[in-house]
Amino acid sequence: MSPGNAPIISVVICTKDPRMDIFSRMLDSIETQTIDPALYELIIVDNNSTKPLDAATLKGNRKIINPIVVREPQQGLSIARCCGIAKARGELFVFVDDDNFLAPDYLEQCLKIFQTEDRIGMFGGIAEVELEKPIAKWKNVMLPYLGVRNYGDKPITAFADHWGEWEPIGAGMAGRREVVLKFVEMFHSLPDAKQLGRSGKSLLSGEDSLFARAAHRVGYSCSYQPALKLKHFMKKERLKLRYLSKLMEGHGRSYVLLHRALGKPTDPLKVRTAVARLGYRVKTVGRAGFLTWFWDLGYAWEKKNELPEAPPAPNAIDGAKGAGHGV
Repeated sequence: MSPGNAPIISVVICTKDPRMDIFSRMLDSIETQTIDPALYELIIVDNNSTKPLDAATLKGNRKIINPIVVREPQQGLSIARCCGIAKARGELFVFVDDDNFLAPDYLEQCLKIFQTEDRIGMFGGIAEVELEKPIAKWKNVMLPYLGVRNYGDKPITAFADHWGEWEPIGAGMAGRREVVLKFVEMFHSLPDAKQLGRSGKSLLSGEDSLFARAAHRVGYSCSYQPALKLKHFMKKERLKLRYLSKLMEGHGRSYVLLHRALGKPTDPLKVRTAVARLGYRVKTVGRAGFLTWFWDLGYAWEKKNELPEAPPAPNAIDGAKGAGHGV
């Protein structure tokens, strides 16, 4: 437990130039949490917004939350998270995106899992989508790559050093202090790890998977906990073809970068081989295959730039399921 009067939970939100109508709804979802407000703190990392965020303005007329705003001028989600972690006092961290709306009992359920499941180090739950604008039915295939998931009403837990349904996604993921500090250590000590995660217009990912790998390295399992529920607001811009293709390319690149950072080789993939996989993609998921195929191109491009070339590893290429949640 946290010493003295320190909160048990640190809620960390990283943002840059947030859309304030959505950001306000996110703050409202924290304001209405059922947990005792004395048990948590709210840290907002302003990752170099054009107009700096102000704690008093964000609090507004809300009676419960008292946001602590820290400014991180260096761009990048992982860097911003490290900034928030350094400021936080809790033993349990809950990372909330600036477009997430938490169920009222989200923090209460996080605390229950933290206190009763002592071998689980990182965990997350159900993330449903709230679309700003209706989308064509065939685009539903792309939603898991955007941080939307529901694996059913049974927990899924594993002690594993690879991706699986037990691994939390960034939206609403929670982790013990020991694990979170290990992530910070790995991020700063592994050169390729610094490339993971969103930064400016870059759509790289993989930083969430690095949290899961950190959990494994300090002896903890990861878990999908369906008692945790949130809604992920999806801006219409994120479902445009150009954005989705760049997103998938970033997932492919991130797969290679993460494994390189961890010292795990990945199979070579020539660009012409990636091109040949287009037919397989389309056959598997229909029209969405033209978009998921950019995963292969991103993977091939990152491998092409990899020096020296890593030796082949069996079954390394998994361009469909794992890539949607980092790698």
